[in-house]
Amino acid sequence: MEPKAKVVKPVDKDEEKNMVQKLSDFISKKRVIFLSVAGAILAVLLFVGIYTVVSSAVANNSSRAMELARTKIASWNSESDAAKKTELENAIIADLDAVAKKWPKSFAAQQALFTKSGLYVVRKDWENAEKTSLEAAGRLPKTYLAPIALESAAVAAEEQGKADVAFEYYTKIVTQYKEDTPNLAHAYFSLGRLSEAKSDWKVALENYNLVLANSADSDWAKLAKDRIIYLKAQGYDK
Repeated sequence: MEPKAKVVKPVDKDEEKNMVQKLSDFISKKRVIFLSVAGAILAVLLFVGIYTVVSSAVANNSSRAMELARTKIASWNSESDAAKKTELENAIIADLDAVAKKWPKSFAAQQALFTKSGLYVVRKDWENAEKTSLEAAGRLPKTYLAPIALESAAVAAEEQGKADVAFEYYTKIVTQYKEDTPNLAHAYFSLGRLSEAKSDWKVALENYNLVLANSADSDWAKLAKDRIIYLKAQGYDK
């Protein structure tokens, strides 16, 4: 038995017009929504494109500016004339300030501030060294340079006799940057040393032991072990 042939019903012209008209009416009513969605997608794509180009330009330009500053620093290091050295140093600080101001959210800006704090250290201007190091640490808190800058601020604070302030900085390093700082052992040892200076033997021993636990092979561990032996010999572990 032969299968029945499928009957194809011709599309009625009026029906086809009605379908087209309905679709046209629907699009017309929803035109604002369609245009809004399309516009939003276009805006996002345009923003991403512009952001990528701008970010790349910022990184390139700010990095180039820092390279120029480093060139001057090399000349400053080799300059033997005191007057010329001071003049060049002031010019470098001005260049670093310009980088930090022009590209405030760039890594180069953080580098500029940290470099500037280093120049203050050379001058033994501990107050400005601390201030600028803190600014560098806070500029981009999630970079590897942040805890290093914070450590620099702690050292500068100690140089000013601000042991409690330094203790706060070191504490922030070990609590917020434990996995990110290469100088964790130094931070723990400094906390132990500062605690020992306040006769807080318990906290001192805790931090010295943390040096051993986290950095057993470091030079700081050897120093911490010596302090632990001494404190225990004095009966401060009881």
